[in-house]
Amino acid sequence: MNLNEPIIEWELDEWSSEVRAELTMMLNEAGIEHRWEETVLLVESKNETEVEEILDEIENLGNEVEARDEVDEKVLRQLLDVTQKIQINPTDARAAADLASIREEIDNAGAPGDIGDSVWRQIKDLASQIEDALVGASRPDEVSAMDLAGRLGAVLRANL
Repeated sequence: MNLNEPIIEWELDEWSSEVRAELTMMLNEAGIEHRWEETVLLVESKNETEVEEILDEIENLGNEVEARDEVDEKVLRQLLDVTQKIQINPTDARAAADLASIREEIDNAGAPGDIGDSVWRQIKDLASQIEDALVGASRPDEVSAMDLAGRLGAVLRANL
């Protein structure tokens, strides 16, 4: 960040550390240089509009998540069970059907209280990728499904 440029700051002390980490990731993805001083975000003023859009996006996502019901931890345990079955046998049609059913349930729900937004998105994304590998292509990609199921299982075990 160029210290000779005018700087804009946002005090984000009411945001959780998980949400601030998500903001940092989004700023990095957008190529926006920034700096944190505790809970104050510092950005060159030329990037103000882009940063405001990202802040609005995060706030809107937060409102959507608050409005949704949280997924019961039992559903995540079922998802873990399904990922273990897919790791062992990616051709298990019952496991693929169970995965599709669980995905419907988690896609429109918020994360359980202990799971941060970025981890929740990772869980949903990996579940989607597994389903795509098994049924989304003209020919199932069993190796990818097994690998993705292993990754999703590790994320779930670390957060349950």
